Amino acid sequence: MKKKLLATVGAVLGLSLLLTINAPTSTKANSNLLLASVEWVQAQLSPLQTKVTSLEKQLAAQDATIKQLQKAVAEGGNVVVTPPTTEPSTETPAVVYTTTSAKVHSGATRNYKVLSTIAANKGLTVIGQHKGADGVWYRVEVSSTVKGWIFSNDVSTTKPSEFIPSKVVTKQATNVRKGATTNYNSLETVAKGSTLTYLGSFKNANGETWYNVQTPKGTKGWVLSTLTEVK
Repeated sequence: MKKKLLATVGAVLGLSLLLTINAPTSTKANSNLLLASVEWVQAQLSPLQTKVTSLEKQLAAQDATIKQLQKAVAEGGNVVVTPPTTEPSTETPAVVYTTTSAKVHSGATRNYKVLSTIAANKGLTVIGQHKGADGVWYRVEVSSTVKGWIFSNDVSTTKPSEFIPSKVVTKQATNVRKGATTNYNSLETVAKGSTLTYLGSFKNANGETWYNVQTPKGTKGWVLSTLTEVK
């Protein structure tokens, strides 16, 4: 009987010890699960909070602009709105100028065939742009029949003080004359908007500036500066 009682007490104590050991483990698991849930919720809310902050800034800027306009209207003065901050423009420039003797290639890497070599301080009309592995390349118009690619490091978008024109564009139908006055005969008449290759310039005794040019047909002659524009 005594042995049976001791066995029963031992069993109860063993069960109590087992429950004591298992209880913290279950509680720890539940805590970890709760913590993971909180972290997941925070991860989902973080992008939303960023968007809300951005929207709040935009609304604040718009509100400031509205108040500025209301004040200007109330005072009867001119409306002056502070322009918003913008990112630098990445648009293709209309014209680039060679900073050194530069090569125009048939493709947008230096491995392509060289179509033309352009002297420094020459302007070239840009008709396209490509961002390659080595940087930005511009597709330029060397002449009415020659178009190719020039590397951005060899040119600048700022017109140099010692700029040398590379072409002449007519502002109206223009006579290409044999000499630098209107007394000379016309060799060819070119239409408005024609692009001529610039060869040089001359100021005659009348104070007129004439450009020595070559037409797409190969005719070499002189055009009056007031009828054209150098680029």
